[in-house]
Amino acid sequence: MEKKVEETIMAEEFKGTFIDKGKGENEYFEVEELIRQTLEENKKVETPKAGAETPVLQSEFQATTLKQESPLPVKPELINEAPKAPKSEYENTFNEYRVGDIVKGKILKIDQTGALVDIKYKADGIIPTEELSEKSSGLPVAAVKVGEIVDVYIDNLENKEGYVVLSKNRADFEKKWKLASDALHNKTLLEGKVIQVLRGGLVVDCNGIRGFIPASQVSKQAEESLEAFANKTIPVKVLEANQRQGKIILSHKMAAGDHEKQSTNKIWDEVEVGQVRHGKVMSLKNFGAFVDIGGVEGLIHLTELSWKRVKHPSEVLKSGQEIDVFVLGVDKVNKKVSLGLKELLPDPWEKASQLFKPGQIVKAKILRFVKFGAFAELEGDLEGLIHVSELSKEPFQKMEDAVKIGEVVDVKVLRVLPEEQKIGLSIREVQLDKDRAALKEATIQPEEKKVTIGDMMAEKERAREEENLEEGIEEAA
Repeated sequence: MEKKVEETIMAEEFKGTFIDKGKGENEYFEVEELIRQTLEENKKVETPKAGAETPVLQSEFQATTLKQESPLPVKPELINEAPKAPKSEYENTFNEYRVGDIVKGKILKIDQTGALVDIKYKADGIIPTEELSEKSSGLPVAAVKVGEIVDVYIDNLENKEGYVVLSKNRADFEKKWKLASDALHNKTLLEGKVIQVLRGGLVVDCNGIRGFIPASQVSKQAEESLEAFANKTIPVKVLEANQRQGKIILSHKMAAGDHEKQSTNKIWDEVEVGQVRHGKVMSLKNFGAFVDIGGVEGLIHLTELSWKRVKHPSEVLKSGQEIDVFVLGVDKVNKKVSLGLKELLPDPWEKASQLFKPGQIVKAKILRFVKFGAFAELEGDLEGLIHVSELSKEPFQKMEDAVKIGEVVDVKVLRVLPEEQKIGLSIREVQLDKDRAALKEATIQPEEKKVTIGDMMAEKERAREEENLEEGIEEAA
């Protein structure tokens, strides 16, 4: 009887904390709110000092115990996860990888089964032989070398033997398609080598990925055939890149214009005075030659073609000829480049003073007339000027009356000025020197002889005989 009374009293005391399943969901949320408030009050309770009474919270929580068939959802903020143990310094030396990552690894060992790779992970990686190279029959040693750094794709973080399973083929494949995809979205240029010519276009290899250029997208001359592009490397743009279908469509026509612009901009950024550039002669004019140095045309003036004077660039160059040129000037504002050809040849004026001295008589060939005289070709690819006053000692109306073009004459060196690239010559001085020599030879006096008394007597006798002869002639007359 006493036992039943106790049970009745306890039921009355805890009656307020029990939930009737028929009262609906509102009471569930009220209980949940009660739990939250109790937890907050628990946080506010300070740690009791020694000797102080510890508040009993267990009974309070027991008073809110829910008796129900299914547990109520608990809010995330009420769940306290156990703190993770900090990593050791040794574990911190390893990288965290996931399947599908492309990472770099160092080849440690190679055998018939594949290659062992260090990828800075808690376990080494293994590349099976079939995943080393696209050529299935290739040997591992032919695909990679010990110590080589390669990109690998993570297939599995741990196999039965504890190795990370890797693939070099997949990594190369993913990298190539990423390159194509980036080129498509960024509209960048790629370089492709034509490996096959088909009736409908060109098959091109772009860094390991094969793409197709339709014939309509090939930039060519009207009479130029597709066969002319065989084995050539050409710029291309990606029009379509479908990895699932393994299809890449390219355009050479769209890339050609952009490639020329890029080349031109690159040349303008790089070209500087004093550089030696390789170029191609595009056209010849009366005043010089235009040379393409990689998308930019520069001018070689007539005076810069040779150390000798030339009448026309065709005397030195031919259209289409490939040559090296010296950059004399760059005007990036007006887009002009001045080039020189003779600067790359030995300067004959450096030895002019050794070859010719003032007063020296040499041979010269008359090249051309100018207002103030005639230019003559000398030994060593040098030219000298014969001033109009030095063409002849005799007066003349026209220079052609004194000398002829192509005539080889003797000239006297008057002066040599290598720093000014000038040599003064004279025909007149040569002629005057000859006249002086002839006159001197004609006016040389015979040596005076000593006169004796006998010579004087003989002279008188000779004079007397001449007088007698004359008188006899007169008498006979």
